[in-house]
Amino acid sequence: MRAIVLAGGYGKRIMPLTHYKCKPMLPVANRPAIDYTVSRLRAAGVRDITFALGYRPRDVVEFTEGYADIRAEYSVEDEPLGTAGAVRAAARERDGDFIVCSADTLSDSDIGGLIEAHERGGGMVTIETTEVSDLGAYGEVISEDGVVRAVREKLPENVGRRGTASTGTYIVSARALAYVPENVPFDFARELFPYLLRLGKRICEHRTAGYWRDMGSLTDYFAANYEMRKGAPFPAAKHIFRCHSRPKGSDLVADGAIVLGRTHNCIIGEDAVIESGARLESCIVLPGERVTGRMCNCVIGRDFAADPLLDGVNLRNVDNSSNIFHLFASINL
Repeated sequence: MRAIVLAGGYGKRIMPLTHYKCKPMLPVANRPAIDYTVSRLRAAGVRDITFALGYRPRDVVEFTEGYADIRAEYSVEDEPLGTAGAVRAAARERDGDFIVCSADTLSDSDIGGLIEAHERGGGMVTIETTEVSDLGAYGEVISEDGVVRAVREKLPENVGRRGTASTGTYIVSARALAYVPENVPFDFARELFPYLLRLGKRICEHRTAGYWRDMGSLTDYFAANYEMRKGAPFPAAKHIFRCHSRPKGSDLVADGAIVLGRTHNCIIGEDAVIESGARLESCIVLPGERVTGRMCNCVIGRDFAADPLLDGVNLRNVDNSSNIFHLFASINL
């Protein structure tokens, strides 16, 4: 079965991280986020993958061309088409079923189990779901005996309420994609799934209970880095030029990084330089950055230090050797 990986979003909610790199290529424990998605698919035996691209497509193409045993195709949209519109364009009139997943969502669920559930259920679509503690951040999936009855948008009244949310991973048939209009924005959860249900079409649910992280905010991005530092859920797919990292004391340090300053519990990206006067505590340093100051609990990128809890950004001068200390609220790591 062919997979279509959605990798074209702007990542507006985690700017400025995505000013210089598309969200699927942001490093998570020094591996691009999309690498975890591809490795999850490879663990299920999937080799044929179409990457649906939009913003900064070259970022994804240059990295994914390095997979040793993936048959990759690329579909680039000139204007945003929404999730369903992007998948229809990427499917290129093929028949059969498609695995659809996001390039910036981390999960340990087995794609093979989703495929089996889809084959048993006999629906046009099978939605992978999980239990969440706060439905306010997600759309809600309502089902009965494994059959979806409703898919609802994010609602203010759902803030703080537990419920069942879509993980953003689906099996979608070509028959379902035939209902997606061509070359106009169209979304799975907002438009296609409710429309299919109104028509009486069968949509099934496959519920999972493992690890799942949607990197929809700076807080989620920060947490994902430290979660994946403890160990990725699937073996890394074969790649000819993936950056490697090694533990160094309490830190995770990528190839080419130079650490001269004092660091503790940091994730330091490829070719980053931590100058001798720097003092870092629980920071993520993006690739190629040069750090001279003192910072704590933040993501350090090109001319910014981003607070993951407040989703705030402090501009910084990377050549400033003053002892400015960016102290943010602590996060449970």
